[in-house]
Amino acid sequence: MTGRNFDQLLSGAVDAVLETMFFAASLGPAESEIGADFLEARLAFRGNPSGTLGVRLSAASARLLAAGFLGEDEETLTDLQLGQVVCELANMLCGSLVSKLEDQESFALASPELVPAASENAASSQAPPTACQSFELENGIITITLRLEGTA
Repeated sequence: MTGRNFDQLLSGAVDAVLETMFFAASLGPAESEIGADFLEARLAFRGNPSGTLGVRLSAASARLLAAGFLGEDEETLTDLQLGQVVCELANMLCGSLVSKLEDQESFALASPELVPAASENAASSQAPPTACQSFELENGIITITLRLEGTA
């Protein structure tokens, strides 16, 4: 695992999952949005290595991706559906990433959970991320944060 290009792994996972499951594409690297209306999901995974993956995206992007994933009109989507799709997106991205981290290992993924907007500062109390990348989407920004245990 030493010497891995985690940014390249994140970028590849985002491109693959968005294209195949959400009928969307990343428009390239972007700066993380601060103070924007967003949804965030996180999940832990166990294996070698273990860690967490966080997915944060603008509410407008979440609505667009959920519409593509569910085959529904954006206007008819409920907040519950948006949250479920953001959690599923985190699950798919994590699965894609861990399959590329170590091909001889098996991993157990926890259930993804939405992070309440009020707990925005909770991430700052965690260990520094192994990798964090933001990508521009049609309606906003998606930020993926990978934290591996035992790495700096």
